[in-house]
Parts: sequence; C-alpha cells; structure tokens
Amino acid sequence: MYVIIGVSILIIAYLLYIQYSPGMGNIWYRNNEYFSFMGAWNVILFPLQSSEMWNYSMWDINFFIWLIAYILFIILHHFLQCYLLHDTCN
Repeated sequence: MYVIIGVSILIIAYLLYIQYSPGMGNIWYRNNEYFSFMGAWNVILFPLQSSEMWNYSMWDINFFIWLIAYILFIILHHFLQCYLLHDTCN
C-alpha cells in the first residue's frame, strides 16, 4: 500500500517538476487552457526511445532516474530502520 502511495507522489512530483522547470514547461498543462495527458505520458516514456535522455545532464527530466532514486531510497531506509532498531528484517 505504501509503495503505491509513494509511486503516486513520485509521479505527481515529477509531473509538477517538468511542468514548471525552466528547461521544459507546458508539458501536461498547455497554455493555461487544457490538460494534455499524452504530453505527460510521452515525456515519461521518451527515455525508452532516446539514449540521449540517459546523459547526466538530462537526469533531472528522466522519469526512470527518479524511479531508480526512489527505489534506492526505500531500500536504504529499510536497511537503516532495521539497523537502528536492531531488528532482524527480511
């Protein structure tokens, strides 16, 4: 349940970031007039089509980098919680 909530928050944060970032902008809400779901969807999937999106300078708008960072954060949090609580976690 927490994973679904976390990924949902991640997607919302990512979409807000690319909407208001100076390098992108107007991706899913065009000209303050209408919502473009396909614009957001295409930006999320574009790293699967273009290898240039995996360059370090493009990591801030690459959704999969955000997802990898989120997963690493969750794993690190789990291990730190187990370590600090001296619990035997699986």
